[in-house]
Amino acid sequence: MRLKSQQLLGFFAIYRQSVSWQWAGKLANLHAQQRNEQMRLLLTTYHHAFLAPGGGETEFLQLAEYMNENGVRADFYGHASRPLRYYDAIVHFSAVGGGQILLRNVREQGKPIILIPNYNFFNPSAGSLPVVQEHFDLADVIVLRTEAEAELCKSLFHVAHDKIVVVPPGISAAFARPVPDDLFRSAYGVGRFVLWVGVLDEAKQQLQAIEALHDLDVPLIFIGGYRDRAYYAKCKAAASDKVRFLPYLQPGSDIIRSAMQSCSVYLELGEDFPGHSAIEAGLAGAPLVLRDHPWSRELLGDDISYVASCEPDAVLGAVSETLTNGRRGALVERIKQRLVQPQTTALLIEDIEKYLATRAGGG
Repeated sequence: MRLKSQQLLGFFAIYRQSVSWQWAGKLANLHAQQRNEQMRLLLTTYHHAFLAPGGGETEFLQLAEYMNENGVRADFYGHASRPLRYYDAIVHFSAVGGGQILLRNVREQGKPIILIPNYNFFNPSAGSLPVVQEHFDLADVIVLRTEAEAELCKSLFHVAHDKIVVVPPGISAAFARPVPDDLFRSAYGVGRFVLWVGVLDEAKQQLQAIEALHDLDVPLIFIGGYRDRAYYAKCKAAASDKVRFLPYLQPGSDIIRSAMQSCSVYLELGEDFPGHSAIEAGLAGAPLVLRDHPWSRELLGDDISYVASCEPDAVLGAVSETLTNGRRGALVERIKQRLVQPQTTALLIEDIEKYLATRAGGG
């Protein structure tokens, strides 16, 4: 069938509105790819980051992929990277101690430093403040994920306000694409279940979840392994026979996506803000139960069951209510509009471009 010109134009108009947000974004990024094809960025982090990798390290690794999708040459610092003079700037992930030593050397060689601190401004430890301040002093641009973090950063640290840019976090659009054949439930022989994805860590408060849900007649499944064997032992000792601890599974894999798409509740209760996994679960359609937090409210809104504390009755009540009345897919459109890659990384690249242009012009 041959289409007339008007029909063809109409077809493309409908197509642009109806295709997935990610693919529409890729088409929209063609110009950005051409514009950024000469930009070269070196990605760095602190030296012991990967001794016990977690969500932050996964985000760091994915950053190069999303930058490349936006037409930027992004390399990880190491034996395969080129000399520093080859790069337009470095992007340093985290403000953990040790990283500032590398940044001092970069500063001495006159290269711009873009810092993604990945720092918990909401519950900062007093001992971390001097180290984070030095990172901020060395950085030319500081990238934060929410306006709430930006305000806390300004109040906690001596930072020029024009150094700070806010770029929301982004996740893969793949979490919205169904995984066939109910992969996770078939593989692990479960029906309804409560899911938590992330490394076992005392600050994340998985132990409190285990104790609160001890008598719940629905399995609680953790995916992600542990950093501290002693904390893992405590969790195991407190767990009923309905609690399962699964090892690290590849982020973004079919099995992880299937777990998020098929869980009855996705749960996180950490004192700090939730990880990318909570956003991924929201895009996968899972009903969420999260610790109430300004970060979550700003990014995900109010279509979530929030708990004010980790008191057992509060946690059990929120999970039980969500098991009964939780609405699947409540966050999908919100996340697609604001928090899907590679578009959020495109925003980051725009901010880097603006800074480099200003610097080149003597601003």
